[in-house]
Amino acid sequence: METGTNHARFEKAITHLNKAIQLKPNFAIAYNNRGLVYCDMGEIDRAIKDFDKAIEFNNDYAEAFSNRGGAYRIKGDYDRAIADCNRAMRLRPDYAEPYNNRGTAYRNKGEVDRAIADYNRAIQLDPNLAPAYYNRGIALCEMGSIDLAIVDYTQAIVLKPELARAYRNRGTAYRHKGNYNRAIDDFDKAIKLNPNDAETYSIRGEAWLHLQKWDKARTDLALAKEGGADIAAAFRNDYESVSDFERKNDVKLPEDIAAMLTS
Repeated sequence: METGTNHARFEKAITHLNKAIQLKPNFAIAYNNRGLVYCDMGEIDRAIKDFDKAIEFNNDYAEAFSNRGGAYRIKGDYDRAIADCNRAMRLRPDYAEPYNNRGTAYRNKGEVDRAIADYNRAIQLDPNLAPAYYNRGIALCEMGSIDLAIVDYTQAIVLKPELARAYRNRGTAYRHKGNYNRAIDDFDKAIKLNPNDAETYSIRGEAWLHLQKWDKARTDLALAKEGGADIAAAFRNDYESVSDFERKNDVKLPEDIAAMLTS
């Protein structure tokens, strides 16, 4: 979720970039940079329009093609995303970012092997590209390689300690391994970095269930629900039902918690 602090920062950046474009209407870099801000704000259509303008004024602008590819990927237009990344690679074969963006488009299409090959190439070109490690971690999790995914999430955190979702995903990986205490440590760090992420409260709440910390589970699940997370659907992704959870974990959930997870 976008915080008030981030919103103010984004609006300030937009104001400066608007001024730059007003002073120089064909300033491709300013359009590209404003597009990136719009992406951070979740305004993907406005971002794509700005990347279009950047490319209009500089048809050899590899960064704008890569960024537009990333925006198309967010919209779910994976083929256009891949085409833009391919163009960026032709313009700049040593540029790591389009490999990362194309890899995620392939992963979203279900082509995980091709995704990992692209993440590998991105990391080869830029060993400090934290998002490539993070994204490769997701792909490895999807393949069931949880330990390797944890290594990648850890490297992403080393390179970018403020990357809250890397802590969240590493915590989820530890949870899959049954290491709930380490999972909760990571969820704590993710929430400290992004206190408004309802999803993290939801998965931390479920981790507390495994440790039978009922009060903490209640609090987290309530916060997740207040934040807009569908905690019942998230629970069903892991268990068929409350009785399935109880049977597999040899535990009886308090009635109020069971109700939270089924309503």
